[in-house]
Amino acid sequence: MLHSVFTFLHEFPHSFRLTDAVDITIISVFLYSALVWFRETTSQRVAVGVTSIIVLYFLAVTFNLYLTSQLLHAGFAILLIMLVVIFQEDLRRAFERLATMGRLRQFRAVAPLASELDTLVQVVFALAEAKVGALIVMQGRDELDRHVHGGIRLAGQISLPLLESIFDPHSSGHDGAVIIRRGYVDQFAAHLPISKNRHEIGLRGTRHAAALGISERCDALTVVVSEERGMVSIAENGSLRFVPSPADLKGHLERFIAVNFPVQTESLWKQFVIRHWPLKALALTLAVVAWILFAYSPGTIQRTFVCPIEYRNVSSDLVLAENAPAEMRVTLSGTDPAFRLLDPATLKISIDLANSRAGSQTVAIKAAELNVPSNLSLYGIERNRIRVELRKRPPPANPVEPTAEKGAAS
Repeated sequence: MLHSVFTFLHEFPHSFRLTDAVDITIISVFLYSALVWFRETTSQRVAVGVTSIIVLYFLAVTFNLYLTSQLLHAGFAILLIMLVVIFQEDLRRAFERLATMGRLRQFRAVAPLASELDTLVQVVFALAEAKVGALIVMQGRDELDRHVHGGIRLAGQISLPLLESIFDPHSSGHDGAVIIRRGYVDQFAAHLPISKNRHEIGLRGTRHAAALGISERCDALTVVVSEERGMVSIAENGSLRFVPSPADLKGHLERFIAVNFPVQTESLWKQFVIRHWPLKALALTLAVVAWILFAYSPGTIQRTFVCPIEYRNVSSDLVLAENAPAEMRVTLSGTDPAFRLLDPATLKISIDLANSRAGSQTVAIKAAELNVPSNLSLYGIERNRIRVELRKRPPPANPVEPTAEKGAAS
């Protein structure tokens, strides 16, 4: 064991390349994104279970537990399908967030101002005091269009008269939801998905079920006013909670704005290195371990391939004789991972005959004429020279001119 460690430490500085560093960096970014995503999902226990299975598989391979490793290896395809089914909503949200990342940067500059939040809080508790039902959805980082149906576009500023007129019981759209996007009342009379979580809804009505339903599908925050009891609640991350006072509601809204539309005051160093550094360190460690287990191979091996020969730039008045060599054996040198990335069908020897003349002649084969990948090197070639014959292209046969048939009408 110690001998293997000393051997690794001795060979590592000589075999580590810049491409390996890039490889580890890319995997680290993917692993960090996955760790952040797992932390934000509601199925963290499932993620822990999957991680345990993967660790068990690596241990089984390391200690040559044949039956265990084969069983887990065969079950990985089923496990992948199960993960897609379990995390399908979270995966969809992640891809939607990635696709809209450029547009969401614009939202931070137009998030509701402090005065607009005060107006919103004032309206909500005024409606609660009058026992007028209301449903107000504030968009976070996730898109809402997939979950919201119907509604009327408005794009109005957050104001007391506008919201009171929308939720007026005599208004045709008072039973729907108001959608706040980019600091504006973007839509009203919208329909939200209804939650089926009867335990969380309890004895509360349809408005609360709709507020809970949208919170289960995205990161929006929904303020709901009960028409029967005149109580204010918020729905977020699949849970409902009672809000006792205007100050409490404003605190929730300010926290929501700070999380989803943060003002970037940190330096780039803190953003890319210091922030969430434990997760980043874990991702880098996992990437290095995976690279050592699957990609690190300091030993050099040689493999021989039969490569086709391609003749280029043959003059238009010459033709290549049929006895010209069509293929040749070539030996390449490199690491085992480099050979695993190689597609043998891409190997060929390309010979330039632009300066050749008619007759039999010897052509030297240079290393540059073989398209060897950068992570491999040419170790040997069957022949350094080949004999080719070029002949003058025969002139085309004289075309046969049509003759008039006898008896044709003149």
